[in-house]
Amino acid sequence: MTNLASPRLAGAACVAAPVLLLASTISYITAGDGMNSGEAGGAIQVWAMIAFALVVVYLARELELPAPRAAAALTVVGLIGVAGGVGYGIDSIQAAIFDTGSIQETDSAAAPLALQLPGVLFPLGLIGLGVMLVRTGAVARWSGWTLAAGGLLFPLSRIPDIEALAVVADALLVIALVPLGWQMMRGAVSGGSKPERRSTRVQATRVTG
Repeated sequence: MTNLASPRLAGAACVAAPVLLLASTISYITAGDGMNSGEAGGAIQVWAMIAFALVVVYLARELELPAPRAAAALTVVGLIGVAGGVGYGIDSIQAAIFDTGSIQETDSAAAPLALQLPGVLFPLGLIGLGVMLVRTGAVARWSGWTLAAGGLLFPLSRIPDIEALAVVADALLVIALVPLGWQMMRGAVSGGSKPERRSTRVQATRVTG
């Protein structure tokens, strides 16, 4: 987009999303009921996922010219994954408030359809974005690979409920996205691909030489 507010909005989302996700994880841990069980953690997770929706859209836009099919596919995968993350957050809130346990603990088909299936697409989207951003040179290699690593560790920590690994996964996402977001807010990125340019680049994180 050419709107000057767009890169600032994208940058704010890149900063807020991983920081809120980390805060959510810490809240779950301090509550003592395990991952994805807690009012505060669930509420923070919902907002983290809202911010991640913007992150997915803006990072995918960086791939529009060099890899249009990948950009479209990763947008769909990422947004469905974000919806799953919102679902997990709401499930965490209701489980804590009503003391009914997670919907995953029931025999309902709603759990795999509304939570598990879309939920697994969230880390897959992050991994895909990280890899493609590196392959197209849209960001520095370390930034893209760190994003992909955070995406890989996300399910490896959440599914078996390994709290320390969940913190590491979130920290990797912070390392990958916050510097990128800061540069966006400073106007160092265009906020989207433009026809007259081969692709947009995050100038401050591009590997030079």
